[in-house]
Amino acid sequence: MDRNVNTPINTSTGWLKSIAWAEILGNYGAQLVFLTLIAACALSTPKFFSLGTLEITLLDVFPVMLVALGMTLVISSGGIDISVGAIMAISGAVTVALYTSGVGWVLSMGCGIGAAALCGLFNGVLISIFRIQPIIVTLVVMIAGRGLARRIQVDPTTSLKSTPFDTLGLYRIAGKVPVQIVIMLAVIAVMLFVVKKTVFAKNTEAIGDNPRAARLVGVNTLTTTVGVYVVCGVLCAIAGIMTIARIAQLNAVTLGGFIELDAIAAVAIGGTPFSGGRARILGTITGAIIVILVGVIVGLNKMPDDYAKVFKALIIVIAMWAQRRK
Repeated sequence: MDRNVNTPINTSTGWLKSIAWAEILGNYGAQLVFLTLIAACALSTPKFFSLGTLEITLLDVFPVMLVALGMTLVISSGGIDISVGAIMAISGAVTVALYTSGVGWVLSMGCGIGAAALCGLFNGVLISIFRIQPIIVTLVVMIAGRGLARRIQVDPTTSLKSTPFDTLGLYRIAGKVPVQIVIMLAVIAVMLFVVKKTVFAKNTEAIGDNPRAARLVGVNTLTTTVGVYVVCGVLCAIAGIMTIARIAQLNAVTLGGFIELDAIAAVAIGGTPFSGGRARILGTITGAIIVILVGVIVGLNKMPDDYAKVFKALIIVIAMWAQRRK
């Protein structure tokens, strides 16, 4: 008699525990992984918490962070953008080509950002007007864009030493803080404001949640979708231009190589659902840092770089499993 009475209670308790763990993994999984990696880095090297190591890590995070933030908006709209690396290369190639031809460096940068915005416009128009799947559209831009960037760049190893770009890449605010870190913090602040306070972000999430319902309630799906891909393109341009400024060199073949995978990984780890409908900016920030920390741990332990890709893939699988459980 007692066994029959207690059995459903035990079953219910086990179910509740399962739900609780799913909630923990879904809401705090990225933070748990982040703390684990921080502990692993601290154990791997006694100087991990030094200012020098922190600065290098943040500089490495910079391009992935910017691209991942743009990718977060795209994914929250129900789309995907695998052309971000190629857009970085196009922006960098246009910027350097104009500068080496005699155009001022500020105007060259503006044109490079404009070229990236046009790529985003192209993506958004094909997706919203012609209803082509985002993965197909951005795959086309990824392939064609990389080839276009290589054609724009005449010299495959253009050096920018002793130029305004070199100065920009090494510039420090108040002589202490690298300009890349300040730009990254500014972009994060803007993206947090956009997602939390603007109608644009709410419309983006509405499209990702249910495009038909969004149209029925008056959301302009065309301008919103195009705007999302343009914003992503602009962030790619900033990441690309500042990357070539930091290394004082442009190679259109390698600039932004595989960054789309790191950006998607950061978004997945951060908990933004790939079905759309929600943008988790703080999660993406944590995810981007995790992606870089994985590489740091691999490097500190003198392991081949290929292991970093394996570990990132494993983390993505765990993150997606946690989302499904939630």
